[in-house]
Amino acid sequence: MTHDELLTEINRRLEVALYNGDPQSIHALRAVVELHYPSGIFCRGCGINEEYNEPAQLLPCPTIQAIEKELG
Repeated sequence: MTHDELLTEINRRLEVALYNGDPQSIHALRAVVELHYPSGIFCRGCGINEEYNEPAQLLPCPTIQAIEKELG
């Protein structure tokens, strides 16, 4: 799933959560996904490889992989 597709899915779930009165957890999840945005083939949210001064983690990073797995 692309980053935009993941955000779209989270937004859909946010609408449901707003209706049910529990949006805080979905807002937190969206904030994490927004931090782990793509920069070419790398994740900008996973930090920088100091030696090469470039992002350290290829996409999808472990954080995004875990979120996608749980959203199933």
